[in-house]
Amino acid sequence: MTMTQEPAATEGFEVQGNTQLNMAGEERLYQQLKRFWQPVAFSDDLTDSPQQVTLFDTRLAVARLDGEAHVFSDICRHRGSALSLGRIDGCWLRCAYHGWAYDAEGTVVDIPARPELNGKLTAQLPSYPTIEAGGLVWTCVSGETPLFGPSECPELDDPSYRFLRFDPYEWDCSVARRLENYFDFSHFAHVHHGILGDRDEAEIADYDVVRHGSELRITAGPFIEYTDNVKNSAVNHDGLTYEAWKRYRVYMPNAMKLNSSAGVTEDFVLYVAVAPVNRRRTRCFTFVGRNYALDRDQEFHDMQYVILGQDQPIVESQRPEELPVDLTAEMHVKGADAGTVEYRRWLISIADGEIALAPTG
Repeated sequence: MTMTQEPAATEGFEVQGNTQLNMAGEERLYQQLKRFWQPVAFSDDLTDSPQQVTLFDTRLAVARLDGEAHVFSDICRHRGSALSLGRIDGCWLRCAYHGWAYDAEGTVVDIPARPELNGKLTAQLPSYPTIEAGGLVWTCVSGETPLFGPSECPELDDPSYRFLRFDPYEWDCSVARRLENYFDFSHFAHVHHGILGDRDEAEIADYDVVRHGSELRITAGPFIEYTDNVKNSAVNHDGLTYEAWKRYRVYMPNAMKLNSSAGVTEDFVLYVAVAPVNRRRTRCFTFVGRNYALDRDQEFHDMQYVILGQDQPIVESQRPEELPVDLTAEMHVKGADAGTVEYRRWLISIADGEIALAPTG
């Protein structure tokens, strides 16, 4: 890979010359991402109607047939209409235009206008491997065995936790820009001042980042957070702020789970998976859970949208939109940016085709 030249580092900073992709590298990364599982729908949303999603600039139809999730190319082989406009007919996906029906393998099984052709006409709908994990439907469009596994969130199956599922949304940024925003710790005190940080106490202590299997595992803190919000409503002291600790599992290359302390035993969970609509637009799937304040759904809902509203204009303003980017260099504060630096380095390995699980011992 061609790397940008590394200029002399300023003391206290790490110049990202060794974690920069040029434009050709960015394209390789985008193509390599097709080899991984990508989220396309919430499992619970996939019921009696197909859904349309766009992944890597390709229109797909997601449908549950006979209880199993399936992903197809969203184009009928007859006249090219979108199958996602159709309906579930038993264990078939039936086109809304002329009624052609496809089975779970994508094979045409019913042609209403000429039933004598049923079973005789060879017409196959492109289909993609599909799996359900972590409350999501995942697919892979590479035509190869998907790399790594999909992300997981064990707390979704823990009855002591209550979760909210947020409608999917799209931002004008790359997958990597969107995901690293969650563990870019230095922004908490400035973008989320008065909630998740305090701009007058913005110092980031050194923290641990390790590769484990297909994950980055990060343990960091303490972070100054305010107690006058529902996230920290269980904190049992009279102060205005609370020192929270955060544990991240970043599932390479496109998901993460945060467990943030919210008291002695109280645990706040943020679980997010993202997928590329195209190079510079990302679709986001979000779960927010906790094992406390179980009767305060609306407040957790509202707080999440406040945080998203603060982050979105910042993330969408970053130029170029893709990450890593074709700038001469980006400077990163030593220690404070350790998590995002390691994430970028792993992305560069992926772009180069050097894709392997990290040791777990």
